Amino acid sequence: MSRRVRLAMLSRLFAVGVSVAGAGPAHSGSSGFRCPSTGRLVSLGQSPVEVRNKCREPDDVRSSVELRTVRETVRRWVHGASVDVTVERTVEVPVEEWTYDFGPSRFIQFLRFENARLFSVGEGEKGGVNPNE
Repeated sequence: MSRRVRLAMLSRLFAVGVSVAGAGPAHSGSSGFRCPSTGRLVSLGQSPVEVRNKCREPDDVRSSVELRTVRETVRRWVHGASVDVTVERTVEVPVEEWTYDFGPSRFIQFLRFENARLFSVGEGEKGGVNPNE
């Protein structure tokens, strides 16, 4: 199986894991990782530009938009009285999923950005033979 196909499959598996884990804590996976190519720490909440500057270009990037329902309580005036009402609305959340393969001695890293901020970091299997293919 080619390196690109393997990365795509692992990236999809990570995305499913993040979606399932989305019912749990706000951030799944670790709180970041140290980029082997520079030794610099990449942390949750950083922008894609910050991560690229600390690490390098990712080996694979997938972009999508997820629709999510948001519930919020708003205060409305009903018949002259203030009432709290729960309102639901659908919002678009831009998502980027990055894959880093640092070679056979390191684990593949999966980064998920939501609203242009690093949301989660996951780890896959050991990387490929030649990460620069």
